[in-house]
Amino acid sequence: MRYGKEERLLRLALMLAASHTGLTLDEMAVELGVDRRSVERLRDILIAIFPKMERWDDENRFRRWRLPASALIGIVAPRAEVIAAIENSARDYELRGNEDRAGLLREAFTALRIVMQPAARRRADPDVEGLMEAEGIAMRPGPRPLLTPGVLPTLRRAILGRQFIVVQYAGPDAKEPASRIVCPYGILYGGRGWLVGHVEGTAEMRLWRLDRIVSVDLLDRSFARSKDFSLSAYAEQSFGAFQEEPFDVELRFTPEAADDAARWLFHPSQSLARETDGSLTVRFRAGGALEMCCHLFTWGTAVTVIKPEGLRRQLAAMAGTVTAHHG
Repeated sequence: MRYGKEERLLRLALMLAASHTGLTLDEMAVELGVDRRSVERLRDILIAIFPKMERWDDENRFRRWRLPASALIGIVAPRAEVIAAIENSARDYELRGNEDRAGLLREAFTALRIVMQPAARRRADPDVEGLMEAEGIAMRPGPRPLLTPGVLPTLRRAILGRQFIVVQYAGPDAKEPASRIVCPYGILYGGRGWLVGHVEGTAEMRLWRLDRIVSVDLLDRSFARSKDFSLSAYAEQSFGAFQEEPFDVELRFTPEAADDAARWLFHPSQSLARETDGSLTVRFRAGGALEMCCHLFTWGTAVTVIKPEGLRRQLAAMAGTVTAHHG
């Protein structure tokens, strides 16, 4: 996207105010998509407007610049769409039972309103209210898991602080919750939500359903996080949360469903191909056959599993079981 001089100047001011480490001229040029001479002119204009622009040389002797965030208060105000999006996201999390993340988003919502000038806030309020109403999130139906209050805030503190935790976990067949000392690495959201970590003394990563965690207690000792573990890489191994040996998947969506399917990200490794008859072929590599079947079931006859054969048989067996149960 091409920006005019005024837009580039505003973008540069926002970037310099948002960066706590400051930016070099080369970094500014890359972010704005302009050459060094152009960014030098923009920097000089900002220095003239904001004499308190900070500059220093880092440990590698590169000159860096930063704009104090306070310099933009009253000049740059969040748009109504931004504020409404934050509140709508908070409502969405709240309806899904995730009160903790809803609370964090509402803190951001309040902080943004505080930095707005009173007149700008008065102008934006009706727009925010209208946008939130238009989203219709308050009327969104659907089941959601119930999480024990306090579990997510404690997990977040443990993950950030790399602290051991004691987890009381109610397994599907257990009469009493089992107690485990866990090294927590992260949380996978979506569906029920899962805690990723390993039991003390082992290296194998495991998943714990958030709605089955009865309680979490912090221990006053920390663990060394494995440098080789990546939460994003771990999540990308599977279609959902369950970890299985990845396999190649090929799906064919009917011409009528092709456009809709093209707007879905089934897996980060996916590739899409339009066929001559208008159908859409989706290919990716992942594990988690059961979760794939659960999702593909919602597409009904609009999707065909081309491969692997085992996945097609498993989906057919699931459909047959449901038909026999409800038939």
